[in-house]
Amino acid sequence: MLLLITGSLDATSDRIVSRIGSNVFRLNYDLWKDYRISFTEEGWEIVNPEGLTITSETVSRAYWWKAFSFWPSSQDKFITAEVKYLFKDIYGWCLDRGLTIGNPIDFHNRFGKMSILNLAKRYFSVPKTLVTIRGHGLDTLPSVDIVAKSLASEVSDKGTFLHTTSVSREQLDIEYPWYLQEKIHSNWDVTIFYCAEKIFAFRRSRRNLKGLDWRAEQKFFYEEQEWFPFTPDSKIKKSLAMLSRDMGVEFGRYDFMERQDGELEFLEYNANGQWVFLDIEDKYGLLDSVADWLRT
Repeated sequence: MLLLITGSLDATSDRIVSRIGSNVFRLNYDLWKDYRISFTEEGWEIVNPEGLTITSETVSRAYWWKAFSFWPSSQDKFITAEVKYLFKDIYGWCLDRGLTIGNPIDFHNRFGKMSILNLAKRYFSVPKTLVTIRGHGLDTLPSVDIVAKSLASEVSDKGTFLHTTSVSREQLDIEYPWYLQEKIHSNWDVTIFYCAEKIFAFRRSRRNLKGLDWRAEQKFFYEEQEWFPFTPDSKIKKSLAMLSRDMGVEFGRYDFMERQDGELEFLEYNANGQWVFLDIEDKYGLLDSVADWLRT
């Protein structure tokens, strides 16, 4: 049985469960009080509110999807830490026995954006990039047309989020850390979903964007198709396969921008990037591919 560690509000998990059916056990971290769990040095057992049981003897795969991306603010910090530790321990038990599927939960802690850009340079064009403290190294970037982005993609204490934003050197407060790139002039955003050597390439026109970052304007109601499939050439497919091999991954989403000369500019790899929005009506086989991969 597949153990899916996720959250109760995750719509992607809803789709996965609906497609795989009874052979998946969904462990919602935010509803931990609804489960009965025991873990000894000999193994573990989890029982959900409906009485469905999964154990260290019956688990066939463990998949960590967006777990801990939300937690009730009213929950005591000590209890939160204890529960999170338990869930990571269960996942670690599966990891130690080769039962996990997908990318490790700490993938981007061990393999950050700059390391990935360095690898991607072997196969793709990448923008000039700088991570700086106290403005060190700013002279390595173009004097104009630079953008600021977020490394960790976390929300600030004020509830704000840094999307890709045009900046000038004069605007930058060197009391803050900055993740900066040269600005890419493009008519198309491109994202490629990779799952078990299958490639699903999509692009979206930038013509009607109000800002630079499509994520700031993305609709999450999934009522209309915003991304449309295209067929990348064999060189791109081969480059993606080799980059995935170099990183040791078989799942994830690669983001690019298409330069005005048609060349793809590599931006980043998201080890647990959302993908449902690319195929909202299940026309292109993404959900089937993920379900087959998880059942393998």
